[in-house]
Amino acid sequence: MHILYLHQYFHTPEEGGGTRSYEFAIKLVSLGHKVTMITSSNEANNTKKIIEGINVIYLKVPYSNYMSFKRRLLSFISFGLRSIMAGIKVKNCDLVFATSTPLTIAIPGIALSFIKRIPMIFEVRDLWPEVPIQMGVIKNKLLINILRWFERFTYRYSKHIIALSPGMMKGVIDAGIEKDKITMIPNFCNAYFFKPGESNKELLRELAGIDEPIISYAGAISYANNVELIIDTAEKLQKKGQKVLFVIAGDGSLKQELENKSKNLGLQNVLFLGKINKYEVLELYRKSLAILVLFAKLPVLTTNSPNKFFDAISTGKPVITNMDGWIGSLIEKYNIGFSIDQDDENTLMNAVIEMVNLEENKVKDMELNARKLAVEKFDSDNMVLQLENIFKKVLENKK
Repeated sequence: MHILYLHQYFHTPEEGGGTRSYEFAIKLVSLGHKVTMITSSNEANNTKKIIEGINVIYLKVPYSNYMSFKRRLLSFISFGLRSIMAGIKVKNCDLVFATSTPLTIAIPGIALSFIKRIPMIFEVRDLWPEVPIQMGVIKNKLLINILRWFERFTYRYSKHIIALSPGMMKGVIDAGIEKDKITMIPNFCNAYFFKPGESNKELLRELAGIDEPIISYAGAISYANNVELIIDTAEKLQKKGQKVLFVIAGDGSLKQELENKSKNLGLQNVLFLGKINKYEVLELYRKSLAILVLFAKLPVLTTNSPNKFFDAISTGKPVITNMDGWIGSLIEKYNIGFSIDQDDENTLMNAVIEMVNLEENKVKDMELNARKLAVEKFDSDNMVLQLENIFKKVLENKK
């Protein structure tokens, strides 16, 4: 089959960021399918590339985490309209697979599905627009009503919906969609890439010669991610004289502010690495004692299916999270780290101290449990077969 795959933020491992669409696409190609990916780029012109068998169409649509919400919304809409024009030119497609965020990805998905008379499968990566509503980014009641109407319309129009977590699945059901139209396929573990092993000392020279236990965070540095909790915790631990180094890798709207705060507090136990690619994330995780998975204190964010969690357990590393919900439950059930209060640096501080002082055999148990969970429950090969099966069933029902 020929899959027209729409994802505004398609990333390869060399670029960093989430690589779910990349992993899905290359595995679908390996199964004998043709994949055309339409995505965005900050480059000067539209370009086309073949990446490991994936036909990738890059559209010039600037986007940055530093943009205001209005500018982001314009970027979303611009990408949607340009995707329609680019998608029309792609011949002999069997189905459209549109993956959020943002919800506006459904605009080209629905349009191309209608124009080409092919089914659309929609993937819910976040309960958008609920996330920006709860964050207070969207306040206009008329806009909220329009977006919620469009969300319900998208779900109804889609032939099938992929949800990345139990909470997201519930959110779709609460929008009035029958359960048998939804399948949960969480973010998966790239167990062949993120795996335990010796670190490559050439990749992250900033960490060479460091003796302190490393607790790392790799991801966006924005209001939704509560990275400030790390700075507040680091201040308390430095005053206590606790030997530990927090390594923060990534970029976002709050990065400079938090770097300045760390500097002004005179923190010697915080290191900002900036944005790093997947190979460097692997190096960082292998050097780390534990990985932080943090979010702001909002109910909707507990439904997330964060890449950093699955990359961490693939590498066989314990996780410390402030997520309530299914991720926190997994950590406790399988003994792979610590689940703490959502917005309390004291509980994070206590978890870090306990992790640093944990007996070596207990750390080893957590590491083995994490890797086992990754391989047995969240292996990427099983996930892509689920997705392929959904595609096949949708096309069979079309006949």
